[in-house]
Formats: sequence, structure tokens, C-alpha cells
Amino acid sequence: MRIPVGRVAGAALAVAALFAMVFLSRIGWRSADPGTAELRLSWRIPAPSHRECRPPTEAELSGVLPHMRPTEICSDEAIPFHLGVQLDGDTLHSGPVERAGPRARTITIYMSFAISPGSHVLEVAFLPEAPPEAEPGVAGDPDSAPDSADPDRNLAMRLSATVFAAAGDVILVSPDERGRLVVAAR
Repeated sequence: MRIPVGRVAGAALAVAALFAMVFLSRIGWRSADPGTAELRLSWRIPAPSHRECRPPTEAELSGVLPHMRPTEICSDEAIPFHLGVQLDGDTLHSGPVERAGPRARTITIYMSFAISPGSHVLEVAFLPEAPPEAEPGVAGDPDSAPDSADPDRNLAMRLSATVFAAAGDVILVSPDERGRLVVAAR
């Protein structure tokens, strides 16, 4: 029985690619500038929204076939977020989180900042913004404590940590499996 050369070459190429991926995955990432360190914020989470449903009015049901009439009409409004990053008391970033579109299903954060080597106090706050009709002390207020009665407050992620970065290091801030921001150094 004769084995086609193309199959053998394809199998050898697949094995070589697998070994190359394994080898390259073990190489640590370093900052582009060897004299500085890098702070990276990177995460992707499902985009939360406020969903409000109501029964349809007679005007909305007129002209709709009986078997196609909705039992309720719902609207989804994306919850806006604010991201603040401070290093040693200096603001590196403060502003609203931009989404790809009004119906974006995820929020993606990827930012990097060059930082000097050494020990730093890092503060990161990823908070839902308070709705315009809200009063101080409700969702989005950084001084409010989490409350299970207000689900918007439970969406907030904060980090307050002292980090050490050597020249060429990359400090990564990302949520863990419980949705808390954590620091990983590479």
C-alpha cells in the first residue's frame, strides 16, 4: 500500500506548527522599550443593559395578525460605563467607555501605558455611570457600597494595589473568574 506524499507532508507540517505554537507560548512578553515597563488593561465582558417590558397598546396591535401579536414590547438600553486609571495619584485615563455600537453585545477594554520601573500605587475603577435622573449615592457613585437591591452597583469593578515593575516588565490588569480586577506581572 502506498501513502500519498501530500498526506505525509501535511501531517509533518501540522506537527511542526503544533510544536512551534507550544514553544512560542512559553516566551514571555516584554515591553517594547527595555528602559520602561508597561501597564496594560485588557478585558472583554458581556455588555449589560436595562431591559424594560410593557404590554402592547391597541394602536401597536392594530394591523398585526392575531398569531403574530406580541405579548409584550421590550426595549434594551445599554448601561454606560466610566473607566478611571490612576498611577501614584496621577490620572492616566478618565472617561466613558466607548462601545462599537449602540447594540454592542460586549465591552472591550484594551489600553497600555508606558510607566517607569519601580513601585507604584495603582487605582483602577470601572463603574457604571449614574442615569441622568439618579441622585447622588446611587449606581455609578464611587462612594456607594455594593448593594444586591441595585444590580448596577454589582457591575462595578475596582482595583487598588501596589505594583512593582522592573524595566521591560508588563503589568496586566484583567478580571478574574469572579469578576474582580486583579494584577498579573510578566
